[in-house]
Amino acid sequence: MIDLVRAELFKARATRSVWGLAALAVAFCLLWAVLDVLVFMDLGDGVVTDRSIRDAYGMAQQGYLLVLILGIVVTAGEYRHRTITWAFLATPRRGRVITAKLAACGLLGLLIGVAAAVVTGAATAALLAATGRPLLAPGVAPVLAGSVLATGLWGVLGAALGVLVRNQVAATVIAFVWFFYAEWLLVQLLPEVGRWVPTGAAKAIIGYSREGLVDFSGQPVPGELLPVWAGAALLLGYAFAAAFAAHRVTVRRDVT
Repeated sequence: MIDLVRAELFKARATRSVWGLAALAVAFCLLWAVLDVLVFMDLGDGVVTDRSIRDAYGMAQQGYLLVLILGIVVTAGEYRHRTITWAFLATPRRGRVITAKLAACGLLGLLIGVAAAVVTGAATAALLAATGRPLLAPGVAPVLAGSVLATGLWGVLGAALGVLVRNQVAATVIAFVWFFYAEWLLVQLLPEVGRWVPTGAAKAIIGYSREGLVDFSGQPVPGELLPVWAGAALLLGYAFAAAFAAHRVTVRRDVT
């Protein structure tokens, strides 16, 4: 299994789109950190709290959608280019191949999460210092660690989605529509459901709070997100369920 994972990582390293998506994910996190410190912190009463500082560092997981797409590219891309057949011929036990791909995407997600945490953390600290704000607050380290964990799990979810859908374009469109529109609308209409959706779980991992958020009518958004441990368990559960489904479908379905 270790050799299979190593082979998947080697293939990913040789794929330019993987490098591009990884770089974009880190850049996206950096952009959100800059916006948070220079724009969002000055909204409202302009008072900088420990929570607002933690939220700025929490931007280290904002590249999650790009990591999700990276996972789709790694798995669905094999079906698109018909290279998955050669992979299954080399290793006839399909389940092992899919498990290796999911593990590789999880590791890639963790690496991107570490890079995003380092870059975003350094940039956030520099901007806070430059604007005369406190550099740190209690709980910043767990926020950055949580962002790394969440990013790794997003890689697994993306890889599983690519296996289940197979069509790279369709899987990417599904991801965009769900996370940009459907999930957002669902949370706006049913705020209490927001804690149970994947992004709600990911936000819970970094200790994000709904305090101060408002809905379409300007009213405070009711309900709170899950505790950190529960958010981590829920997102891990999503990743495990998606990975299990991808494994079972691959074993039972025809390759072509």
